[in-house]
Amino acid sequence: MNTKNQKLYDLIYKIDSNFCLTVIRRSLTMMIPLLIVGGVSCALTNLPFIDYKTEVFNGFLGILCSVLKSIYNGTFGLFSLVLLICVTLSYCIEKNKTIDKTAIYIIVVLAAFGTQLNIGTPEFSFSQFGVQGCFSALFTAFISCYLYEKFREIEILTFKKNVMGMDSICANALSSIFPMVFVVLFSVMINLILYFLFKVSSVHALFSKFLCYIFKNIQNDFLKGFLYTFLLHFFWALGFHGSHLLEPVVDSVFTNISSDLIFSKSFFDTYIVMGGCGTTICVFLIYLIFYRKTRFANISKIAFIPVIFNINEVLTFGIPIILNPILVIPFILTPVALYVIAYISTALNIVPHFIAAVPWSTPIFFNGYLGTGSLKAVLLQIFLIFIGMLIYFPFIKINKKVQDEHSHTRLNNLIEILKQNELDNESPQFLTRTDNYGIMARLLFEDLKNAIKNNELYMLYQPQISYEGKCIGAEALLRWNHSFYGNIYPPLIIYLAKEGGILPELEAKIIDFVTKACRDTAREYKGDFKISFNITGKSLCWDIESFIEEKVKKYSIPEERLWIEITEQDVISKTDVSVATLNRLKEKGHTLLIDDFGMGHTSLLYLQSGYFGVVKLDGSLVKDIVKSKATQNIVNSVIELGNRMGIKVIAEFVESKEQVEVLHSLGCNNYQGYLYSKPIPLENFISYIIENNS
Repeated sequence: MNTKNQKLYDLIYKIDSNFCLTVIRRSLTMMIPLLIVGGVSCALTNLPFIDYKTEVFNGFLGILCSVLKSIYNGTFGLFSLVLLICVTLSYCIEKNKTIDKTAIYIIVVLAAFGTQLNIGTPEFSFSQFGVQGCFSALFTAFISCYLYEKFREIEILTFKKNVMGMDSICANALSSIFPMVFVVLFSVMINLILYFLFKVSSVHALFSKFLCYIFKNIQNDFLKGFLYTFLLHFFWALGFHGSHLLEPVVDSVFTNISSDLIFSKSFFDTYIVMGGCGTTICVFLIYLIFYRKTRFANISKIAFIPVIFNINEVLTFGIPIILNPILVIPFILTPVALYVIAYISTALNIVPHFIAAVPWSTPIFFNGYLGTGSLKAVLLQIFLIFIGMLIYFPFIKINKKVQDEHSHTRLNNLIEILKQNELDNESPQFLTRTDNYGIMARLLFEDLKNAIKNNELYMLYQPQISYEGKCIGAEALLRWNHSFYGNIYPPLIIYLAKEGGILPELEAKIIDFVTKACRDTAREYKGDFKISFNITGKSLCWDIESFIEEKVKKYSIPEERLWIEITEQDVISKTDVSVATLNRLKEKGHTLLIDDFGMGHTSLLYLQSGYFGVVKLDGSLVKDIVKSKATQNIVNSVIELGNRMGIKVIAEFVESKEQVEVLHSLGCNNYQGYLYSKPIPLENFISYIIENNS
């Protein structure tokens, strides 16, 4: 990637990772089930070819209509309330708040929103819990969370000294009293200011009044429709439900269908928001036609049924399109361009005017014919979809590349955290985190479970060579080539499996791979060799011994050929079970190795235990062995200590002949590293050991 493109990518990543955008995008994504269930129920009650009110349909369909309306009222009737909670949750997730603190945030925000509703006054309406209050809900959630967080930082307001020693939940609740009071008072003050200045009872009322005033003062039909199309998609692009924000405008300005007027709600629904706002039928078709093998195509398949009824939340929030710095451009541009084309086509009588109102949920092509009574409208729809696809396509191509880069950046950040934990000798807890890294880890963990189940993991084998040049065996190394992320950092696989409780399943798969590899190698190569594999200290807590014994018998290999490595950082529990397991494995003929051996306290304890027959020098020691006298002295001490205790030494990460000569002079005669070979597939290792030892 050249410097110019890299700067652009960094800018897009910075915008896409913006705190506010991330919070809104995630909260809207949480709402997908509510939006789909409510939207589909609304669509089914507005089908043009079913009249629920006729006497013929008064029976079953009448009951069905009542059920669908109840579902819609129970979902979209609480739209703003759900949005309020989801934004607050998303805010707390991004701040990595604990569950008990998140609960208080929700309580504070609900109280602040309650003051915006004018409960107990003539201005109160239950409709404010629905889509009408979405603007107020989003505004209140953000401001309240921010203010509450700032007030909590003021020590005098939180009874910090008084709540010490209390139950954590009780202490958290008591510390929240005064911060909540100030947040609620701030919300009340906003209402009072709105009333005295503008004579309105809420932010939404002020917003609606302002929009209706603008549209009523525009006389030109084309400009009125153009502005409506632009504003609706502009609000959607910012994360607001544009259709509902502009609903008062529709009710007061665009309800009538007249031969003198071209633009109407039916015109808009038929020619512009095909498949949903943003003309997302174009996005749906592009992904199904050109990106069938990507994760975006899977989202499109899920969106198939909703898109038929012009419900696009799966696409807009799942891809996502909303609040996406790249896709919001065609999301606004496409409807505006199609509006101009459709308006001109109707003004020039290329297609007829609308003669009937068509419900927004009428499937594409049906709505064109039913609204105009002409197939010309259907042909125009096909042409508009083609134009929309041409506009969207280059942006979707760029977005895919950027999203792939973003995903890999997030994964690399997760790996960097793990590496830092390894340096600090700490065990990370990824799956319990509530931030982006926790989300990434949980997604990978689910993919890992499927990878184990579907045999997507595999092993590579890195040869180990003696000073004389003979291949004495290999270390088996776990690999996972993820379908999207590519090769996953192996320690991350182990940590996820350990934390997620699937380590036995993973290690069972590894043992099966390695024992089978021993058998296959012995069939081709008749000399002596061994293959080692890694386990963790926690592995000794499950019945790994029996599983190893089972596989050794299944593939008819001698125990001496199967070596077992445990890393230096992995603390082995000195329980009777662990000690007994190590002793039995050693007695059966398996050689135990200490991997990544340094001069830490754990390493010395391992040597003292008497379980281990081989140590593998840590790469940090080998790396500086040529130039550092101190390192040479340390390695010399390890080798001499090993010799006195009957323990062999293997040097890892050997990359130069100079390192080999220094190690040999210190008494280390077995090596593993890129100087000899990178990790290779089993068939290549078999060829390697045959050719090398012939």
